[in-house]
Amino acid sequence: MKKIKYSILLFLVLGFISCKTKEYTGKPVGKSVNFDDFLKTKKSKTLAEIYFEHGNFINSQQFPPVINAADVLEHTKDWLIIDIRKPDAYEAGHINGAYNVPKDKVIEFLKNKQKAAAYEKVVIVCYSGQMASYVTGITRYAGFDNTYVMLFGMAAWNSQFSDILKKGFGDRYQDMIVKGTDKEGAILPETTHENIGNHKIDLSKLPKLPDMLPSKLIASRSQELLKQGRKEFLLKADEYFPEIKKDLNAYYSIYYMNKPKYYEAHIKGSVQFTPRKDLSLDARLTEIPADKPVLIYCKTGHTGGNATAYLNMLGYKGHNLMFGTQSFMHSLWKQKGWMPDVSALINDFPVVTGKKRTNDKVVASVTKTKVKTPVKPLVKHKKKEVTGGCG
Repeated sequence: MKKIKYSILLFLVLGFISCKTKEYTGKPVGKSVNFDDFLKTKKSKTLAEIYFEHGNFINSQQFPPVINAADVLEHTKDWLIIDIRKPDAYEAGHINGAYNVPKDKVIEFLKNKQKAAAYEKVVIVCYSGQMASYVTGITRYAGFDNTYVMLFGMAAWNSQFSDILKKGFGDRYQDMIVKGTDKEGAILPETTHENIGNHKIDLSKLPKLPDMLPSKLIASRSQELLKQGRKEFLLKADEYFPEIKKDLNAYYSIYYMNKPKYYEAHIKGSVQFTPRKDLSLDARLTEIPADKPVLIYCKTGHTGGNATAYLNMLGYKGHNLMFGTQSFMHSLWKQKGWMPDVSALINDFPVVTGKKRTNDKVVASVTKTKVKTPVKPLVKHKKKEVTGGCG
């Protein structure tokens, strides 16, 4: 009888301890089933757990889902192209075959009008690739696995739309940049992915989301985020830097690139996170404050936009820095050979004008306004290197 009493007491004590810090021991299993079917088995898990188990896309080699303009040019007939710019911009010139869809209608469009599953790839296009990166990220975390953002958007597609890219690149706010190859001024993580081991993951540190079935929460969350105004998820350098000059802690700023480039130059006060590693649930995700604005900056803004979508789906107050490091230290990146001059990113691919979508089989109907070189046959086009990676 005494042994039984001790056993019961030990059971109660262990139960009490385990409730204090919820330990997550799940392992990513990869995407093996339809996302909707997968969600039906996850009625009581957080979105962070669900995304971790369903392939952990934020850490996969497919992240970020970026595709260059030259590849899109070769597949305008068989890929679904969605242009999320305003109607007047679409009318002034768009990619042949592209549908003009407001960003808050993209998911409905992919489910009910032009089903994403019918295409190998769905390419989302905007003015410069920055907003489309965020929208692409939202669609990925809403369950679509074949959406991509076109690198630098219409600014890279044709020179007549390139002003936003040329003006966005630059060397602003140098007084807010820590430079040098040594580690002076670097803010390093308290722990690293390598030494975390089997640590306990305190899920209570994640942002609080409404208590509802995961399928409904994801549908609600994604639609809410797609209705956001630009400043709620994407900041220009001239909007972000003045704020941190007044208060360096106004944002939890994340340098989302590898350590060598962080040591070379980074924004004062920013913390280095390694891409495809540290934003995972089993790494450093819970280090990010749930109650504070977050700013992510990467090489070009594309990785940061997709990562911001992930954080915001989880309930964080995330923002991407438009054009990433190219917005405030483009010259340094050119000098190091990490990034070409902005002019090398701009093509003169054909555009179609007018309000209505066309999908002509010939290129005769396209405009050639400000085209520097004749449009070459698609099969002979020489591809430019994609430069939208993490760095």
